[in-house]
Amino acid sequence: MSTSGSGESQLFVRQSTGLVREASALDATIFNAVFSAPVGATLAWGVFFALSAFRGADLITATLISFVINVPVIIMMALLASSMPRTGGDYVWVSRILKPPLATVSNFGAAFSAMIGATFWARYFPVFALGPILVTLGIFFNNSTLVRWGNNFQTKNWWIFLGAMVMVLLMTYVLIRGTRTTFRWQNSFWIIASAGTFLAFIVLLVGSKGSFVNHFNDLSAKFGAHGDSFHAVISAAKGQVDTSAHPFLWSSTLPTVFVIMTFMMWNWWSVYLSGELKSASNRDRQMGIMFGALGWDTVFIIIGVLLIYKVAGYPFMASVNLGGNSAYVIPTGPWYHFLASLAFNVKLLTVLIVGSFLFWSLPAMVGNTFMPVRTVFAWAFDRLLPEKFADVNDRTHSPVPAILLVMGLVTAMLVWSIKATTFATWLALGVLAGVVCVWIVSIAAFVFPSRRPDLYRASPANVTWGGVPVLKIVAPLSFLVMTFLVYCTLKYPALALAGNSKHWWYVPAFMGGIAAFGLIVYYVAKIARRAQGIDIDLVYRELPPE
Repeated sequence: MSTSGSGESQLFVRQSTGLVREASALDATIFNAVFSAPVGATLAWGVFFALSAFRGADLITATLISFVINVPVIIMMALLASSMPRTGGDYVWVSRILKPPLATVSNFGAAFSAMIGATFWARYFPVFALGPILVTLGIFFNNSTLVRWGNNFQTKNWWIFLGAMVMVLLMTYVLIRGTRTTFRWQNSFWIIASAGTFLAFIVLLVGSKGSFVNHFNDLSAKFGAHGDSFHAVISAAKGQVDTSAHPFLWSSTLPTVFVIMTFMMWNWWSVYLSGELKSASNRDRQMGIMFGALGWDTVFIIIGVLLIYKVAGYPFMASVNLGGNSAYVIPTGPWYHFLASLAFNVKLLTVLIVGSFLFWSLPAMVGNTFMPVRTVFAWAFDRLLPEKFADVNDRTHSPVPAILLVMGLVTAMLVWSIKATTFATWLALGVLAGVVCVWIVSIAAFVFPSRRPDLYRASPANVTWGGVPVLKIVAPLSFLVMTFLVYCTLKYPALALAGNSKHWWYVPAFMGGIAAFGLIVYYVAKIARRAQGIDIDLVYRELPPE
C-alpha cells in the first residue's frame, strides 16, 4: 500500500511527504564521508592516478589544499540546509530564493553527478574489489581458474557489467526497504570496510620496505618475471613519471587538487537528507556533520598515502600506476589494498585486507542513489513529474516508483560508461555536473538575505562576521572554488578530455547540456500542467510540507 496524490485541487501532490525523519547525525556523517571520499576506496585507485598523470605531483599538499577550499562550500551548504530542511536540498532553496527553472537546472546537475557516481562505484566493485580478491585467492591456492576469473572482472566488459549489476540490484533492494534499513546496511558495510582499511594501515606501519620488495619480487616471479621486479617497474617508467624520492612540482600538484576534489568535494551531501534527518534545522548539527566527514577524509587519506610511501616509496607508486608498465606482471591491478598486503604476505592478513574492499561499494552508492531518488520525488511532489513518482510505501516510507526509475537510469548509464569512458573521465564529468549545481546555489546564497528577507531573518543562516552576512562571504568563495575546478579541466586535458586539448569545447557543451535539460523539464511541465488548469509557479511561493 502506498501514499499517493489526492487530486489536482491542492497546491502540492498532498499535504505531507510521507517520508519520516529516521536518519541520525551519525548516519548523516557516515553518509557524507562515504559519499565524498570513502577512504579505503579512494586510496585503492583514485589519488594514485595523479602520480602517473602528473609528474611530480604532491598528494599531501593537494589533499590539504582540498580541505581548505572545501570550507566555504560546507559553511554555505550547512546554513542553507538548516534554514530550509526539506527533501530536495538545493531544489528547495534555489526555487524559493531565485527562480524555479534555475532550481531544476541546479538539482539536475547534482542528481546527474550522483548517478555518475553510482555507476562508478558499481564498476568499482568488480574491478577494484571482487577481481583482486579472486586473483589473490587463486594465487594462494594455486588455482588458475580463480586468477582468470579475477582478471576477467577487472578487464572484460561483460564480466565488469555482471559484477556491477550485483551492486545495482542490491542497492535497489536496500533502498526499497526504507531509510532506516538503508543506513543500517550503510553503517555495517562501512564498519567492515574501514576495519580492513585500518588493518592495511597497521600492516604498512609495522612492515618494512625490504620485506615489501622481497614479497613483491617473489610474487612477480610466479608470473614469469626474473630478478628484481620492484626496481624493474621503476626503471620501465623512467622518462614517463617522476621517480625522484621527494618530488614537488606546483604545475603537477594543482591538477592533482582536482583529482582529490573528485572525491572530496561532496562533504555537504547530507543536505539531501534534511527531509529525513533528525534536528535538521540545527545549524551546529549540520556543521558538525559536514566538517566531521571532511576531517575524517582528509586525515585518513593523508595517513594512507604516507604509509604506502613508507614501504613502497613514491618512485614505485608513481611507476606501478603508469598504464601499460611492462615490468608489472601480476594479473591484478596494483591497487592500494593489494600492495599493502604484500608488506607481510600472510595469507590471513591478505584475505582480510583485500576482502574488506568488497564492502566499500555499497555505502559509497547510498548517497549516489539516495539523492537522485529524492530529486525525482521532490519534482513529482511539486508536479514537475508524474505524481506516481511521489508515491511512498506506507510500511517502509520509501518512494518505490522513484527508486525504480533512478536505478533503471543508473543501469543504462552503467552500460554506456563501461563501453565508452575511462574511470578518470567518468569522475570528471561528475565533478562538472556538480559544479553547475554549486554555482547556482552560490548565487542563491549570496542574494538570500536581500531577496527573501522574511525567510532569512528568522533562519539559522542569519549569521554575520564583522557585520557582514556570512553567506555574502562564503557564497562568492564557493563560486570561485567551482570556477577553479572548471579551469583545471581546460588547463589540464588529461583530467576530463582524455588528453586532447582540441576538445576543450566538450566542457562548456556538457555543462550547457545539463542546463538545457533542467530548463526543458521545467517548461514542459509548466505547459502540461497549465493545460490541466494548474499553475505550478504557485508551489514555489512557500516551503513544501514535511
